[in-house]
Amino acid sequence: MRIGIVRSLADSASGGVFQYEIVFLRALSEIAAHYPEEFVYLCYHTGDLATLASSGDLAYRGIPVDTVLSPPAQQTPETYLAQKPATPPPFDPRNVKFNDAGADALRQRGVDLLLALSPSLPTFSFRMPYVMPIFDLNHRLQPEFPEVSAFGEMNSREYLYINGCRFATLVLVDSEEGKADVLRFYGDLIDADRIRILPYYPPIKNRPFPSEQDLDRVRAKYGLPNRYFFYPAQFWPHKNHALIIQAIKLIADESGEAVPVILTGAYWTYIMATNFKEIMGLAAKLGVDDRVRYLGHVPDEDMAALYTMSAGLVMPTFFGPTNIPPIESWHFGRPTITSDIRGVRDQTGDASLLVDPRSPQALAEAMKRLWRDEAFCSELVERGKKRLAAYSWSSFRENVASILTDACERVRTGRTPRYVGASSDTGMARSRGASV
Repeated sequence: MRIGIVRSLADSASGGVFQYEIVFLRALSEIAAHYPEEFVYLCYHTGDLATLASSGDLAYRGIPVDTVLSPPAQQTPETYLAQKPATPPPFDPRNVKFNDAGADALRQRGVDLLLALSPSLPTFSFRMPYVMPIFDLNHRLQPEFPEVSAFGEMNSREYLYINGCRFATLVLVDSEEGKADVLRFYGDLIDADRIRILPYYPPIKNRPFPSEQDLDRVRAKYGLPNRYFFYPAQFWPHKNHALIIQAIKLIADESGEAVPVILTGAYWTYIMATNFKEIMGLAAKLGVDDRVRYLGHVPDEDMAALYTMSAGLVMPTFFGPTNIPPIESWHFGRPTITSDIRGVRDQTGDASLLVDPRSPQALAEAMKRLWRDEAFCSELVERGKKRLAAYSWSSFRENVASILTDACERVRTGRTPRYVGASSDTGMARSRGASV
C-alpha cells in the first residue's frame, strides 16, 4: 500500500503548525526504512521543498539537502492592516466540492491512503481514505476570538471538520480532552473507534543545549537584559499577550520592580497585525514599553539560548487542549507559568504555575514568585524534568506507526467511510460505524 503524505504550506515563521508537521515528518523518516508500506511525500508547491530543506528535513540518498533561502521578511503592521479580508458569503458546510482531477492524479501515482499533517487541506475532496489531525475546536469552544470565527473562518472550519470527521479513516487528536471535543461537536458523524490520541511531541529531539558561546552570541545579537521572562507565540489574540503587559505594570506599581519580557513570533494577517499594534500601544499607554522587547521571528538555532537565559516561560493562552512551549521550557530547564484551563491543567500538572488567563493580578503574583524565589524555581524545574520524562521519542514514533498500520488495515478490509454520489450528492448512510 502506498501512503501519500501531504502538509500545509506553512513555513518556520508559522509556529506550532510547522513544528507539528516537521516532528511528524521526522518520525515518518525513521519509520520508513522498516515499515511494510511505502511512503511518498506529495509536494504540491515548489516552494515547499525549500521550506523543508531550510529546516534540515530533506535528504537525497542520505546526503542532507540544505538551502540558503529564508522565510519572507515580515512587513510593517500597516502593510497587513491594509489587507483587511472580505467576508465571503456563507455556504452549506455539508455540501462537499469534490476534486476529481486531483483524485485521478493521486491514483495515477498509486496512492491508496492520504496522511494529512494538518487539517488545512480538505483531504476528503479526493474521495479516498485518509488520516487527518484536529488540533483544536476552539471555533466552537471560544468563537469570541476573531482568528477562529471572523471573515468566514467559522464557516471554513466547519467545512473542514464536519466533512473531515464524516469521511476520515482515522482522526488524530492531542489528548483525551481533544477526543471528547470531537465527540461532543461531531459525534453524529464519527464515533470513538475512528479517533486516535497522538500527544504532541515537542521539536526537541537532537536539539542540543546551548554552549556558553551560544549564550554569549544570542545575548549580544539581541541585546538581551540579564533577566527576563520569555513568551514565544504568534500574535493571535488568544495568545493573550495583553495580560503580560498588565501584569508587569502591576508589578511595577506594587514594588517598583522593572520585569522585562522578551516576545518572539510573527504577525502576517490583518487580525494578528491589529493585535500586535494594540499590544504595543497598551505597553506604551501603561508606561512599560521600555521592558517589552519584540524580536520578531527567531531562527531555531537561537531558541535554545533564549529559553535557557530566561527567568521562565510565561504563557497565559486561552487555547488548549495542550501546548508545546511548556514542554520546550521543561527541556531547557526553565520554570513555567501557563493557564489554568481545561487540557493544559492536565498536561502540566504541578510542573507549572497555573493562573487564570483573565486575571492580571494572578499572573503578576506568579511572575513575582519566579522572579524572587530561586528555591521554588529550582523545585519547579525538577517537577518539569519529571513531567518531561513521560514524553518519549520512541513511544511517539511507535504510536505513529501503530496508527498508520491500523489505517492501512481498515483500508484493506473496507472499514472506511463510503463516499456517495457526485459533488451535488454527498448524502451518507446514517450509521456512525465502520461502514458510513
